[in-house]
Amino acid sequence: MASSLPKYETKTLKNGLQIVVIPLKNHSDVISTDIFYKVGSRNEVMGKTGIAHMLEHMNFKSTKNLKAGEFDRDVKSVGGVNNASTSFDYTHYFIKSSSENLKTSVGLFAELMQNLSLKDKEFQPERNVVMEERRWRTDNSPLGYLYFRLFNNAYIYHPYHWTPIGFANDIKTWTIEDIRKFHKTYYQPQNAVLMVTGDVNPKDVFKEAKAAFGKIKNDGKIPKVKFIEPKQDGAKRVIIHKDSEVEMLAITFHIPNFKDPDQVTLSVISEILYSGKSSRLYKDLVDKKRLVNSIYAYNMENTDPGLFIFMATCNPGVKAETVEKELIKQINKMKTTKVTKAELEKVKINTKSDFIYSLESSTSVANLFGSYLVRGDVKPLLHYEEDVNKITPQKVQEVANKYFDFNTSTTVILKK
Repeated sequence: MASSLPKYETKTLKNGLQIVVIPLKNHSDVISTDIFYKVGSRNEVMGKTGIAHMLEHMNFKSTKNLKAGEFDRDVKSVGGVNNASTSFDYTHYFIKSSSENLKTSVGLFAELMQNLSLKDKEFQPERNVVMEERRWRTDNSPLGYLYFRLFNNAYIYHPYHWTPIGFANDIKTWTIEDIRKFHKTYYQPQNAVLMVTGDVNPKDVFKEAKAAFGKIKNDGKIPKVKFIEPKQDGAKRVIIHKDSEVEMLAITFHIPNFKDPDQVTLSVISEILYSGKSSRLYKDLVDKKRLVNSIYAYNMENTDPGLFIFMATCNPGVKAETVEKELIKQINKMKTTKVTKAELEKVKINTKSDFIYSLESSTSVANLFGSYLVRGDVKPLLHYEEDVNKITPQKVQEVANKYFDFNTSTTVILKK
């Protein structure tokens, strides 16, 4: 079957920088210029957590040729928008602009890679900004706090033990030297993917990228992550207390990494359970039994083995244990009975239409391709549509039984 994916062209410079161009011949005069660094919180160590995210913030400060805030001003002055994000596995920066601003965008990213100042006087106030973000999203948000604690308990050894924001004490105790060392180690051409997507000619991109990045030198080997999470040897159950109006619940299971063939089936299971108002969990727990206000069920697709996560926010007065019983019933139902052909077909159609829809804008195409390229394997993406097509009710049941094992699950309950 023909894939809906656009074609891409790629070249690697002598210094190891991979350049990827995805021309979308849509006459929109819009491009997304993205740079992905192969570094996220999985490259951190205990005591220095959250540094990848901190560095993302520092990237918008001063460089040899730009004053603090000038990067943003330069982007805005040509009508562009820019942003960045840090995940477990990589850090992503993007500029969305009109096609004629290709040279500006590529030049700005090259400037950040080789000329970032990393001054202590810029670092100290920004550390407070990150601390505030941690308070707002994690410490003062019961759901955010539950999410953080979930990783602290589901992983004991691997750096996925924390989320990219890091632990509060580490944020307070980093030094600018820690940040400089991290930048020197990971922000090298050989550890990055530069990507331009949209209304653009590949020749122009390769030319501009070579001119801007070609002379940047690498600085030593990139350390490999050697953490392998030991197999969980029993079910874990944790109760945490937090100032919250309602109780909350998370149940999680270990699943393989993003390349594993079972990932496609796991994402179909997550669609069946949680996507939209006709999904099983929504119909049962929100509509029919009115037990929860929100419910999530999704599979992580990470460089190293991830988690399949169920999270629920109970309605006022509802006990987390009540929701837990109902949720366990739904999980067991996936294991004991086959999904109907009709239910599976509907999910396949939705999954494929979401996928095709995500290929319409330069930004989402860049996100999609970039997330695979930066993790070193684009094959799962290229076969995605045919893999979804091949899924049978039998396969869904097999995969549910393979991973939804309550003997190695982690349950975290949040109470007032």
